[in-house]
Amino acid sequence: MPRVGNLLAGIALVAALAFAFVPTGAAALDMRKAGTVVTILERLSVESGKTVYFDEEAAAEWFEIDEEASRLIPASGFTRTSWKDAFDQTMAGFIAAIPPVELETMIDEFATRLGEAAKMTTAQKQAAREMLRAHAQALDNVRKRGEQYRDAMLPYVARMKKLSNAK
Repeated sequence: MPRVGNLLAGIALVAALAFAFVPTGAAALDMRKAGTVVTILERLSVESGKTVYFDEEAAAEWFEIDEEASRLIPASGFTRTSWKDAFDQTMAGFIAAIPPVELETMIDEFATRLGEAAKMTTAQKQAAREMLRAHAQALDNVRKRGEQYRDAMLPYVARMKKLSNAK
């Protein structure tokens, strides 16, 4: 049975995608920068035991985790602001790189796992699926905004799926 914390991280991802995310127009993400962000997130995830998620505050939270741990972010040349830009672009590119059919399957699997972990009734599971699908337009908007970062993220999609506990 999946950990409830991972499921909550998934909820945060869906909610953030639906309501809050706006990639910035800062220096465009390139493959090298995307790889650096993914590598930092891998190390911090191991050090902290946290799942990588995406919402308005996620970049700042990872920056704070790093400040208390290994300080990989500034050592890699990022400031708090440039880290947020690179993190947001990385996550948007990751979402854009996931094929729509696969994303729909991930949402369905997430709703099923949520229902199992929370011991939901069949009706509650269906309501969760419908709620997640209702955010499909928001996901499409993030995908469109992240399309400019998609190619930079393609080599890192499998690693990001592991970090986000996506299958």
